[in-house]
Parts: sequence; C-alpha cells; structure tokens
Amino acid sequence: MTIWDNIYKEYKNSGKKWASLFDDVHPWFKEFLNQSNFKVKCALDIGCGTGKYLKLLKEGGFKTDGIDSSETAVEFTKKALGKDSNILCVDMFDYDIPKDKYDLVVSIATIHHGDKKQVQRLINKIHKALIKKGKIFISVPDLESGKKWHTFKDNKEIGNGTYVPLCGPEKGLPHSFYTKEEAQKLFSKFNNLEIRLDDKGRWMVVGEK
Repeated sequence: MTIWDNIYKEYKNSGKKWASLFDDVHPWFKEFLNQSNFKVKCALDIGCGTGKYLKLLKEGGFKTDGIDSSETAVEFTKKALGKDSNILCVDMFDYDIPKDKYDLVVSIATIHHGDKKQVQRLINKIHKALIKKGKIFISVPDLESGKKWHTFKDNKEIGNGTYVPLCGPEKGLPHSFYTKEEAQKLFSKFNNLEIRLDDKGRWMVVGEK
C-alpha cells in the first residue's frame, strides 16, 4: 500500500481531505483547453486521483487513460469515467508510457513525488509519449513557496531541492521543488513553453512537442 493510497482510503472512509484533494479542476486548465486544438484527442493523466481532469476531458470528446499509485484512487477514477477508459494502478516512474500516442498529457500535484533524477526521466518519457504538436499541462511546486508549507516544517533534505517530510500523511515521501529556472531546464525539450506561478505556489507548465 502506498502513502497516497492511505490518504485516499482515509478520504473514502471519512471524507477527510489532504493536499490536492481540496482542489477542483484548475481554472487555467479550462482556459488552456479552450485555447488549444487537439488532433487525435487522446489524453493521459499521471496521478489521476479522483478522475476530475479525465472526466472533464472525456466530456470534451477525449479518449482517456490514467495512472495512479493508489488502488483507491484508481477505483474513484474508474467510477467517474466508466468502463471505456484505461486506468491503471502503477508506479509512474516505472511505468512504460506508450510512445507517440497522446496529444495531451496532464499531471497536477504529482510528478514531484520523487528525486529530481526520477522526475527528469519521467518528463523525458512524457515527451516521447506525445505525438507531434502534442501538449502538456503539468505542475511542479515552487522552491520558495514550498518553504512555507506547514507540512514541511519538520523535514530532511535528501538532495538539492528535494525534501522528505518527517511527519504528517506524506511522511517519508520525497518531494522535489523547483525554481523557475530549474523548471525551464526540466521541460527544455518542449516548444512554446509557458511557466506561470499560481496562487498555491505551483509552477503551471504548458508546452508542446
């Protein structure tokens, strides 16, 4: 059982929310969809959670795939989407994402849960998963904003900008934080890159293959 499966089980059993469970679909994502054109309308959500992003995409005519490390989250997403979506319980860093398949990959409040080498390898796989002109909408947390997270008052740094909380629901789970310059380097393979800081201290990254 993963750390986030415990969090989702707690949410399922008691309704207690943690971190991104408080969030609705990001308003910038809706703007992004309205301003974008997609050729094949096939999307992957990495860290699909309760399925809210994939549900919106499915309603917009997308074929929808999702992965999450939590079996409980996968149950939530399958319930939200029905049987015609491919939702898998896997480790995002180990999963072999199909190449040249998607024209949209989404990941909100997820891919930073590892060290920076793991995150970079995952971003490289995402790039390969996209068709030509395929797009990303991905978040990574800002380094300075992360210092203000109440959940990180007690933590251990295990790498440059990577910390492990020593208490709370995410105890022991690595979190990597980024300056804007680091985020630009992380996504440097992508064209038409846009990186904006939202009101929750996350770099919201839009780019194109």
